[in-house]
Amino acid sequence: MNLQNYIRLWSYFAGHKIWIGISILLSLVLTIMMLAIPTLSANLINDGITAGDTSVVIQYGEWMLLAAIICGLAFVANTAIAVWAGEYAAHHLRVAGYAKIQTFSHGNIDRFRSSDLLIRLTTDVLTVKNATIQLVLTFPIVPFFLIGTIVLIYHTMPTLLGITFGILIALFLLLIVYLLIVQPKYLIKDERIDAVNHTLREALAGIRVVKAFVNQEYEKQRFRSVAEDLRVSATVPQYMLAYITPANTLILFLGITAIYYTGGMQAIAGTGMNIGDVTAAAQYLIFILIPVYLLSIILPLVSSADASLNRIFEVLDADPEIHPPERPAPFDVAQAKGRVVFDHVSFGYRLPDGTAAKPVLTGINLEIDPGETVGILGSTGSGKTTLVSLIPRFYDVTEGKVTIDGTDVREIALDSLRTVVGVCQQEPVLFSGTVRDTVAYGAPGMSDDAMHAAAQAADAEAFVESIPDQYNSRVARRGENFSGGQRQRLAIARTLARRPKILILDDSTSACDVVTEAGIQDAIGELMQVTTRIIIAQRISSVITADRILIMDGGQIIASGTHAELLRTSPDYQEIYASQLGGIAGAGGVA
Repeated sequence: MNLQNYIRLWSYFAGHKIWIGISILLSLVLTIMMLAIPTLSANLINDGITAGDTSVVIQYGEWMLLAAIICGLAFVANTAIAVWAGEYAAHHLRVAGYAKIQTFSHGNIDRFRSSDLLIRLTTDVLTVKNATIQLVLTFPIVPFFLIGTIVLIYHTMPTLLGITFGILIALFLLLIVYLLIVQPKYLIKDERIDAVNHTLREALAGIRVVKAFVNQEYEKQRFRSVAEDLRVSATVPQYMLAYITPANTLILFLGITAIYYTGGMQAIAGTGMNIGDVTAAAQYLIFILIPVYLLSIILPLVSSADASLNRIFEVLDADPEIHPPERPAPFDVAQAKGRVVFDHVSFGYRLPDGTAAKPVLTGINLEIDPGETVGILGSTGSGKTTLVSLIPRFYDVTEGKVTIDGTDVREIALDSLRTVVGVCQQEPVLFSGTVRDTVAYGAPGMSDDAMHAAAQAADAEAFVESIPDQYNSRVARRGENFSGGQRQRLAIARTLARRPKILILDDSTSACDVVTEAGIQDAIGELMQVTTRIIIAQRISSVITADRILIMDGGQIIASGTHAELLRTSPDYQEIYASQLGGIAGAGGVA
């Protein structure tokens, strides 16, 4: 266990430590009142019942009732503080984690993976919350109860102290067996649960594919396999626990029997022991089981929470790859022209361990003039998306530099840079809300005229106005209530609404037909005549009217020119053209 994790977690309560102090005080009160009840019970028996004194019975009965009420109130108050502490810690970790993720670059996200970050901010935070609640609620009680019961047994019947320690040692040995043998089995069970959940999520997400390939029986068998693994891993620790729990009970009752026998013999012999003392000692021995039981709950939770804290703090301590410039260069967004220059640029992604991988871009030299439209073609993995991702600093170059209007993008404030550069990707991400919220996501407070203009340029106006609530229509999670082409057009409208000086369309019309795509390109050109446009595409028809077309392969630009020039000079372009348009000049569709 990493103690530093809990010291760091404790630091989150810096302004609220008084409540933790109150919780410890309440635990002490709770312990004192619970331990007082057997003593009061012994006095009630010795001085009341045995002596036949009703007033003493009533007096001690009232005190026992008062002690029970105080116990109840202390427990309720302590539970409230423990729940607050757990929720406070969970809230702090969630908010801090989410804020940290907002500073991450694409490289950070690539290494952590979105699904893993989701688990860290949900499942791991929940584990820490539950452990915090139990720690605050029960951990102080453990030493209080152990010390209190031993002291009171010694005070009541010193001769029984040996039996008490024997019982304690036996119970702790069983606890160690539980922690070393049984608890790891539960961790395996948790892994099997994750496997079942993963298989289930994957199958449900791809249910259409499963049915299309008539593979239901295979999926049933695959799920049956992981479900069987879960059954076995869940059954083994339960079987083990079925032996440990009765063993605990057996040891406890053997101890109680020994106390009644030893104490009873001493009481019969008249050595100063009486019935009430024997009864109290037996109750104290039962109380010894409480801290052992609490430890069996706390320690596994602490162990799981420690692993979760490691994962959460790994996120909080991660260094974002993209740092805003300490002293941003003067850069007027309103006056930006949109000239982009790649100067001897090379780039390589980083591996999960942080080391550099093989470069995916090498020796890129490229100048794009303000207002120019540049198309980029190339096979999958040729470096097209990576190239344009360097402009808004989604990644930083490994060598060389990228400039906008002569200023290195690394010296421009990130807010200014990403206001100037608008990016629309192939897989559109739409947030839940309304169509109006979606289009205005990057330009809050935009006028209706500007919103309609952006939607019209993206060819989204017609289908938006055809649905019942038009711009007030709901957008489901990820835009699932719209078709692929409609989602892409809404994403383009969202990007156009910001009126960027440099517009990057990364295969953003791939789900649209050729005629619709051509209309979108013409409308964007009319709306944003002075905007520098970079269009990544798989289809020649998407870039055929561009001022310049680049062909990329293996992380390098291998050809550049207009459509007509490339048809004459580039075998690679001729091959693409022939495969898509059948070599027929002026063809308007994809073969």
